[in-house]
Amino acid sequence: MKPAADGVTVKLRARCRRSGSNEAKKQTSQNVLIDSKRSTGAYSGSTFVPAVIADHICGYFRDVLQNGVVLGNVIPIKMKYALAFAASEFVNFRLIEFISLCQLHQVPLETTILDWTEEYWSLPYVVVNFRDDAEANLIVGRSVLIKYVYHVWCEASCLNDLLGMIQNLPSHLTDKYLNSGTSYKVVVSSANRKIGHEEKLAMIEDVLNAHPVVDATVQLKNPEHQLQILLDYEPRNWVKGTPKCGAKLRRLFYGRLTGNSKRKEIINAYRLANRVYLGNTSMDVRLAGIMANIGLCEPGSLIWDPFLGAGSIVIAASIWGAFGAGSDIDYALLHGMGMSPKAGQGKRMDGECLRTNYYQYGLQSCYLDVVVADAASLHRLLRAPGVENLMNPMHPVDGNSNIGLLDAILTDPPYGFRESSRRVAVQAVERAPSMVTADRLSEITGIPLTDLLKNDQTEEALLTVPHDLPHIPHKETYPLSETHRDLMNLSVRLLKPGGRLVFWIPRKRDNSSALASVPHHPRLRLLAVCEQLLNARNSRLMIAMSKLYPNDPDESDVRSAA
Repeated sequence: MKPAADGVTVKLRARCRRSGSNEAKKQTSQNVLIDSKRSTGAYSGSTFVPAVIADHICGYFRDVLQNGVVLGNVIPIKMKYALAFAASEFVNFRLIEFISLCQLHQVPLETTILDWTEEYWSLPYVVVNFRDDAEANLIVGRSVLIKYVYHVWCEASCLNDLLGMIQNLPSHLTDKYLNSGTSYKVVVSSANRKIGHEEKLAMIEDVLNAHPVVDATVQLKNPEHQLQILLDYEPRNWVKGTPKCGAKLRRLFYGRLTGNSKRKEIINAYRLANRVYLGNTSMDVRLAGIMANIGLCEPGSLIWDPFLGAGSIVIAASIWGAFGAGSDIDYALLHGMGMSPKAGQGKRMDGECLRTNYYQYGLQSCYLDVVVADAASLHRLLRAPGVENLMNPMHPVDGNSNIGLLDAILTDPPYGFRESSRRVAVQAVERAPSMVTADRLSEITGIPLTDLLKNDQTEEALLTVPHDLPHIPHKETYPLSETHRDLMNLSVRLLKPGGRLVFWIPRKRDNSSALASVPHHPRLRLLAVCEQLLNARNSRLMIAMSKLYPNDPDESDVRSAA
């Protein structure tokens, strides 16, 4: 390793696993990352799975390390940072959320991510590279799954090795926090093992004694700086009746806290239990936030949900300044009619709708509108700029267009279990004519009662309702396969090039691969497939796709070439 001018060691690693390895063959379908968006332009090859990274990708990283150049630019000096995740919460979604946040803030992935494997990103502490604290806080600040980020000063496999490293830390790295008259405290955190108070105190004392000089003031409440000792132990899955034994220490980190995410504030502020307008299947706040991050939602983005429901997904997107809009076939739900899902409330209150939620959270400037529409025929209502007519349902889907209306489509189509999947019937169903009283017919048509009744009819007579009156169209079952097909076609029509489609599909947990259940479209690149377990037999997959640019080859051609 070559020390930099300021004494910081430049350390870049790329851990690549060969596609033919035994570990690769044992890959599970719980978290399959297919591609990292090439916003930096560093890699433009075919799609890949990080747990089975292809040989030519490993070769690319080797060239980067040997030549020290990315696209003609010198690789900037990076520092190690440890990400602390929220326990075992949605582990399968960690990598794709982090990649999306890096792309959103234009942080190069080649020099940031040290290990792409699923096993590595399942650890409680994940080490990545950032240029400085500002870059680290920019990424972690809006993450749903990351709790804290720490600047790693040294890393070891045991405490004695760590103490030896602390003695050799460069003074410019520690003096600002331990020898400049500031206040500090030291905190010990552990994963997979609970450490007693006495053991923590002894560890803190050993660490401080390892420093040549400590001239700062200890302040346990609201210190200026917080130093952190992170211990990562092997998980212990004890069988009942087996005596407990000491957990094995895998890794030990020492550094300082640089920032934390807003996940706690967001989860508490947007809790579903306190929301005015709620649906039967409103998306969990955390999952909606993850979808917004994967959808690259930012101020000015236009987000659409074609299966809007109560709008919990577009609200999560609007937290970050995106404009939220959507459509749904359920007229009563969009207009706040019927019974409330809240226990004991009964009927919905007047004005209970998505707009009310936006006002509740102070996001009214990000609210566009909702449309009562069938997702299967939504292309008749919306069209991209420059497209004059999409009224023809057989209009060809032009995936090579360099224009688009929407930045992202985020949705959770109904699975047909708790909420039925319906669409407007292609052919009207002939029914027997409706018979109503003269008073009711006058109310419907607006025709005076005297003009409706014939000479020999009384007000109690039943009259036929004319067929040419406005009516709610007949609905029919919407098969899931056709739902996904129409959703992808709609995305190709309306998304801008590079725009994201993030949606969910149900899955029966069997021996088949999760990828076998994923729908495909030649003009949509599959970015990630993440599985959320619901019970022993069922799960659901979150699928992330991006619309190809006009010059990109079809995904079907890429897969066949691979």
